Amino acid sequence: MKRILSILLATSLGATAADAVDAAAMKQLMTDGKTNFMTCVACHGMDGKGMKPAPNMVFAPSLAGSKLATGDPEIFTQIVLKGIKKEGTEYMQIMAPLEASLDDAKLASALTYVRNSFGNKASAITAEQIKTWRAKYQARKESYSRAELAEFTKKATKATE
Repeated sequence: MKRILSILLATSLGATAADAVDAAAMKQLMTDGKTNFMTCVACHGMDGKGMKPAPNMVFAPSLAGSKLATGDPEIFTQIVLKGIKKEGTEYMQIMAPLEASLDDAKLASALTYVRNSFGNKASAITAEQIKTWRAKYQARKESYSRAELAEFTKKATKATE
């Protein structure tokens, strides 16, 4: 009952259900998220700073301070679900789509962990949100292009201004 009331209160004040995650739920999301982030470590590193094998090449970008990671949670979720195409020479690899690798709860915790680690601070993402967005973008079969990511970044920047 207390949880329902806090969600209703937060929603009435203009917040989302993810903003209303109580301290105990957030602690659990972060604990589970650290474990589930291990899927991401091979490319983004334990510190979330990514890997840069050469001065002009990136294996995986930093998640620390990432506007895509800390911006609109729906966009961040889409990117992780669908992945990123290999284009050009700046990035060595694709970002593999993880929609088949992590269930809704595991993905929510991993994304919440990223959004609140490495100096980042953003709202939690819930398994319910992941379920909704997974269904919403189910028809998309291809990974995102760098041009689409640039558009997402522009939207994220405008939203925070």
